[in-house]
Amino acid sequence: MYRIVMMIAIVCLLHAQEYRPPAQVQKGIEAFRSKHFDRAYAMLASWAEKGDRAAQFYVGLLYDMGTIGMMDKTEAVRWYRKAADQGYAPALYDMGVMCSKGEGIEKDLAAALEWYRKAADQGYAPALYNLGVAWERGYGVEANRTKALEYYREAAQKGIAKGAFNAWVLYEKTGEYTRALQMLRQAARLGHPKAQYRLGWNYEHGVGVAHDLAKAKEWYRKAASNGDRNAAYRYGVLLEREGNPEGAFWKALSPSP
Repeated sequence: MYRIVMMIAIVCLLHAQEYRPPAQVQKGIEAFRSKHFDRAYAMLASWAEKGDRAAQFYVGLLYDMGTIGMMDKTEAVRWYRKAADQGYAPALYDMGVMCSKGEGIEKDLAAALEWYRKAADQGYAPALYNLGVAWERGYGVEANRTKALEYYREAAQKGIAKGAFNAWVLYEKTGEYTRALQMLRQAARLGHPKAQYRLGWNYEHGVGVAHDLAKAKEWYRKAASNGDRNAAYRYGVLLEREGNPEGAFWKALSPSP
C-alpha cells in the first residue's frame, strides 16, 4: 500500500507536462487520483487504445500497481513504452524504473539510465533525482560526485526534498559546510523529516548557525510532526527544561535516542 500511495503522490504532485489530455481522459485521471481505480481503468482503457499518451501511462500504472485486481508487470511495461515512445516524461521515467528493477522487462541499468535521461531532459524531477543516485552510487556508470550533486540540486530546485538532503550529505562528507548548510535548509523547507531534525539540532547546539533554542524547537516540532522520533524526544526535552508539562508527552513518543 505504501508503494501505491507514493506512486499516486508522484503522478499527482510532480507531473508537469505541457500536454493536456482530452476531457474524458482527464476525468479518468481524476478517478485514479481519487483511488477509484476500477472506474479509472474503465474510462482510460479505450483512450489508451486510441493512442492517448496520458491514458496509456495511467493504464500502465494501474497494471503496475495491481489495484485493478490484475497486476501484470509485462503489460505495465507495454503501456509505459507506448506512452514513452510519444515522449511522455512520466512514462519515460517509469520505463527507467522497470529496467532498473527488472520488472516486466530484463534488468538493464544502462537502459534505465537512458530512460531517466530522456525524462530528465524534460525537467522531470524524479528522473533527475534517480540520476543523482546513479552517479553517486555508480549504478550503471562510474561513480561521479560532481554529477551526482548536479542532479540532486536540480531535483531539489523542482521540489524533491531527498535531492536536497542527499546533496547535504555529500557536502558534509567533504567538509563543504557552507554549501551543506544551504542544502540542509532547503531539504528542511521542503519537508524532509531528517533534515528538519538535523537543522533543529544545529540550532540547539550552535553548529554552523547561531545558538537559538526557539528555532531549534520550531524545527524539532516540524520534524516530529512528520514522524521523526528523535525530533519528538529532543522537542520534549527542551519543553521540560522550560517547565512545560507537554514535554513529557513529546518524550513519550520516542525512547531516548
